[in-house]
Amino acid sequence: MISRLDDFVPKLKYETLMPYKPYNGTAYHYTSLGNINSILLNNDALCLWASRHDCLNDISEGTLPVSRFERACKILFESGAITKDFYDLIKDVSPNRTDLIIPAIKGRARPFRGEFDTYVASFSENSDALAMWNYYSKGNRYEGMNIGVSSQTLLDSLEKNLNTDHTIKLNMVKVVYDTNEQLKILQTAILDIFQNYRPEYNNSVRYCIGTLLASLKPLFKLDYFSHEKEIRLFVNVFKKFKKDIPVCYRNNAGFVVPYIELIIARSSVSQITLGPNLGSDEQKNHQRAIVHEMLESRGYQALVECSKIPVRY
Repeated sequence: MISRLDDFVPKLKYETLMPYKPYNGTAYHYTSLGNINSILLNNDALCLWASRHDCLNDISEGTLPVSRFERACKILFESGAITKDFYDLIKDVSPNRTDLIIPAIKGRARPFRGEFDTYVASFSENSDALAMWNYYSKGNRYEGMNIGVSSQTLLDSLEKNLNTDHTIKLNMVKVVYDTNEQLKILQTAILDIFQNYRPEYNNSVRYCIGTLLASLKPLFKLDYFSHEKEIRLFVNVFKKFKKDIPVCYRNNAGFVVPYIELIIARSSVSQITLGPNLGSDEQKNHQRAIVHEMLESRGYQALVECSKIPVRY
């Protein structure tokens, strides 16, 4: 017998529940030069850390979908686009704490719904951004690099190495900073749900909106951070299967931050860019040659560049 939810969901547009497109292109992971060994050289692969979403630096992380949703509902109701009954039904929905996966346990696919933690690794669209290099400056020197990776090769590698039993969810998306764009995403989804709504779907409507809000938690950020042009790799680790993915812990400015290690094929790395440098062109070229030698000795086939930003101090 088909459930109400199974009957309702196919009526909706795909974008209503999954309102983002996977990022397809090169993304740049900025980091300190002090991390060369742990990231590039310490394994037979690239090793990146993904930190738990509720422990990231931005204290507003994960809160924006709910506040933007409340505003979007109010706008639609006051404009007459949705009815009062529908507004009252949806206005207090919270993000779902569970999600559905179909893991392959002992060779058999079995649907599973459960709670999960989200881990995030951050990248940028911009391969040479002064605002990003500033995070890795010490005194009058920049001590950073960025690692350019192919998003698709990276995801393919993680699917192969980390997700063989399909017990996690992986995605790589562009962060949305603009308030109006955030509201538009929510309003479009709300209107689609409203247009397919009937009273017998009350519980299904709330569930679908909860799923939408949960999916947007790693996607929405405040405009203050828009200079980062962030691309996010996020990994949903389901608590029932978390023993399969060891969680590590690190100290950051006095806070304990859980993270997971992401082991990624070296073939995903296409470029390394060294931060702005005060040295002469000869010194820069010498350093670039050394880094190229280092990468080649470890099996990387990546272009090595120096930042083009002409800073003096």
